[in-house]
Amino acid sequence: MIKNYLLIAIRNFQRQKMFSLLNVFGLALGLASSILIFLYVSDELQYDAMHPLGNDTYRVGCTVTNPEGQTFDNTSAPGFWTRELKESRAEVVQNVLIDNIGYPTSLHHKAADKIILTEEIRWAEPGFQSVLYFNLIQGNLEKIFEDQNSMVLSESGARKLFGDRDPIGEIVTIKHTWATRGKEIDVKVTGLYKDLPANSHFKPNYIINVNALRAVVEDFAAYMEGTRLQNSEWFENYLVLKPGTDPKVMEAGLQKYVDVMAQSDSAFVAGGWKVTPFLKSISEIHFDQKNVWEPGYGGDKKYLAIFSAVAILILVIACINYMNLATARSARRAKEVGLRKSFGSRRREIAYQFFSESTLMTLGSLLLAFVLVIIFLHPFNQLAHKSFTFASLFNPLLMLIIAGVVVFMAVVSGSYPAIYLSAFQPTEVLKGQQVRGKAAELFRKGLVTVQYAISLILIISTLVVIRQMQHMQGSKLNEQGNQLLSIRYGGTAPQNKYQTFKQAVLQDKDIQHVTMANHLPRLNFFGWIGVTFQFPDFDGKDLQWNQLNVDYDFARTYKLEIIAGRDFDVNSVADSLSLILNEAAVKALNQPIEKIIGTTVTEVGEVNRNYKVIGVVKDFPFRSMHQEIEPLALNPHVHFIDRIAYVELPAGKIQEKIKFIESKWKEVFPGIGFDYWFVSDEFNRMYAVEGTVASLAKTFAILAILITALGIFGLASYTAEQKTKEVGIRKVLGAAVRQVVGMFLWIFFKIFLISACIAIPAAYFLSDFWLKNFKYQTNLSVWIFVASLGGLLIITMFTISYETWKAAKANPARSLRSE
Repeated sequence: MIKNYLLIAIRNFQRQKMFSLLNVFGLALGLASSILIFLYVSDELQYDAMHPLGNDTYRVGCTVTNPEGQTFDNTSAPGFWTRELKESRAEVVQNVLIDNIGYPTSLHHKAADKIILTEEIRWAEPGFQSVLYFNLIQGNLEKIFEDQNSMVLSESGARKLFGDRDPIGEIVTIKHTWATRGKEIDVKVTGLYKDLPANSHFKPNYIINVNALRAVVEDFAAYMEGTRLQNSEWFENYLVLKPGTDPKVMEAGLQKYVDVMAQSDSAFVAGGWKVTPFLKSISEIHFDQKNVWEPGYGGDKKYLAIFSAVAILILVIACINYMNLATARSARRAKEVGLRKSFGSRRREIAYQFFSESTLMTLGSLLLAFVLVIIFLHPFNQLAHKSFTFASLFNPLLMLIIAGVVVFMAVVSGSYPAIYLSAFQPTEVLKGQQVRGKAAELFRKGLVTVQYAISLILIISTLVVIRQMQHMQGSKLNEQGNQLLSIRYGGTAPQNKYQTFKQAVLQDKDIQHVTMANHLPRLNFFGWIGVTFQFPDFDGKDLQWNQLNVDYDFARTYKLEIIAGRDFDVNSVADSLSLILNEAAVKALNQPIEKIIGTTVTEVGEVNRNYKVIGVVKDFPFRSMHQEIEPLALNPHVHFIDRIAYVELPAGKIQEKIKFIESKWKEVFPGIGFDYWFVSDEFNRMYAVEGTVASLAKTFAILAILITALGIFGLASYTAEQKTKEVGIRKVLGAAVRQVVGMFLWIFFKIFLISACIAIPAAYFLSDFWLKNFKYQTNLSVWIFVASLGGLLIITMFTISYETWKAAKANPARSLRSE
C-alpha cells in the first residue's frame, strides 16, 4: 500500500514538474530558514550547558548599597566568602576563584619581540578545569598549573601571540598596571586548549595560574582571602553545591556571615554601606537582564521567542504555498479521486495518499534545505555572530526540532488537500461537477491573504528595527564612528608623554584632531563615572551626576554642539578649573541657562574643588539608548586610568594613517603594545543583540517575500489557466490586452488590500511594543508603511505580470477550439 502511494505521488510530481518544483523550492526555503533560526535558538538555550557540573554550579555576586541608598550590582565578590562557605557548609562540594582584572594585560614574547594587549585573560586557581569546561589538546591536564609561574592558552590566543609556532614551553612576559603592580612576570606555557565554545560565558584566550602573582603581591594570602569588604580583592566566585541544595538557603547563610564580617570592618560600617550577596546558576547567567556577567554579551529570551515566531511564520507561508497549489490543481486530481472511489477506495485511503505526497515533498525539500543551510552557514554566522559548523546541525536538540518541523510541515501542508480532495463525490466529479466550488476558491484566496499579511508584518517590522538601529548608530558620538580611532592609553602608556605623542600624530596634515577622554560609549560594565556636585549659588544640595574627564579639544573632535557659553580654550589657564554641562544638567538645576553660565560648582570629595561653568553642550547619548540621558559634566582633567586617545582619520586613507600612527606610537612608547579599535566597533558591541535582530530580520523578511512570490506565481499561473476560455470570450467580444491584464491584476489587488488592512494594525502594535524598550525611539513614520505596501505590491505585479500578459496575448481561437 505504501509503495503504491509513493508511486502515485512520484508520477504526479513528474506530470506537473513546474508546480512540483515551485513547491519543493518554496518548502526548502522555509525549512532552511527555520533550521537556521532554530540552530541559533537552540544554541542560545544551551548556553553554558557544557560545563561538567553545570546543573549544580553557581556564581556569587552581590548588591552594594551606598549611604544615599543607591544600589550597584556586582558579578564578583570577595574571595573569602566562598572560602568560608566551603569550610563551614557541607552542601558546598567545591569552590573556585578566578580573577578578572580590568584593562588590558601586556603579553610579550621576547624571543620573537611580539607584544599583544588583551583583555581576554583570566587568573585562575589550580583545579578550575573541574568546574568549568576546558578541553586541553596539548599538555598534561593534571600538571598544567603544577608550577606557579605557568599559563595555558587557546588555539586562537596561540595564533595571535606565536603565529604557527608551537607554544608549549615558550616563556611569556606578563605586565599589568594593577595585577602585576606594573612589574614584569615571566610565565611558561604549559598547555594549549581548544577554543572555548561561543555559547559559554567563560571563554578567555589566556588563563594564568593566579599563584604567579605571589612574586609581586606582598601579602598574597590576604590578596586571596582578605577579610575586609573594602580594599580586598574581588573575584569571580564559583560554587558547586550538592544536588538538590536550595541556593536560597545558601544565600541566607552567606548573608549572616557577610553581616558579621561587615560589622568587623569599621571603615565599611562608618561609611554607611550595605552589601547583599546572591547566587546565580551558571545556566541562567546568559539571560540575566539585571547583571552583566559576560561583558559585551548577554541573551534575551524575548528575542528568542521573536525568532521562533518568525521561523513558524515562514513555515506557515511555505505550507500555504503547498496547500494553495495542491487545491488549485484539484480539477486535474478530481477525476483521479472519482475513479479511485468508484473502484472501492475509501476516503481515509485517499487522504493517506495526499498526506504521503506532502510527506514525500517535505522530505525532498528537507534534503534541498540542508544543501541551502550548508551553503549559507558562513554568511549566517557573520549575521548572528556565531561559529556554527556542519557538525552543529547534528546537535540532538536541533535534530529533535527539525524532526518536529518536518512532521509539522507534512501534516499542515497536506491537511487541506487531503480533507478537501478526498471529499469529492465520484458521481459528480466524473461529470465535471463540484470541482470549481466557490468555497475552494475563497479558501485559496484566504491563504494568499494570510501570506501577504505575514509578509507585510515582517517587512514593516524589519524596517522599523533597521530604522531604530540607524537612529541608535547615528548618535552624536558615532557620527564619524568609522573614522574615529580609539587607542588604548590608560594602564599602558605614561601620561607625561601624551602631548609628545599627540604632536607627533598631528604632524600629518590630513589629521586634524587628537583628543583624550574616558572609554566611550559607556557600556554598563566600564565602571561608574559618577561624581557628587554642589551648586552653592543655588540650593547647595548634593547632586550625583556623571562626569567625563576629557582633553580640551574633545567637543571639537566629536563635533558636539555648544548651545550656550563657549568651549574649553587650551590657551586659557583658568579653563583648567572650568566645566561644561549638558542640557539634562541644566534641566535638573531648574534655572535659566544664562544664570548657570559662570556659576560656581563644587566637586565634593576628599579635597573639595571649585569649578566655573563656562558652557552648555547639546545632549548626546554617552551610554546606550536604552538608558535616559542623565546630567553630565565635561571636566578638562583626564581620568587617572580610564583614558583612551581618539584620532580622527580622513576618509579613504584609514589603513595608511593607522600605520603612520602606529609608527609614531612605537617611537614615543617603545616596548608598549599598540591596541586600537574604532568608535563604531564599540557601538556595534553595545547594540550587539539589536544588531543581530536587525540582520536576521532583514534576511528572513526577504526570504518570506521570496516564498510568497513563489506562491503568487503558482496561483497566477493556475488562475490564468482556469480563465483561459473566459479570456478568449472577452477578446472575441473586443476586450483589449490591457483590459484582460487589468482583470487579473484586480483579483490580486483585492487580496492585497484585505491583507494590508490586517497587517498594518498588527505591525504597528508589534513595532510600538518593541520600541518601548528604548528611551529614545525612532518615529513610526507613515512612510515605513507606505514603502512596505508599495514594495510588496510592486513585487506582486512583477511576479504575476508574465503569466497575465501571456494569457491576455493568447490566441482566442485556440482557447475556444474545444467548445
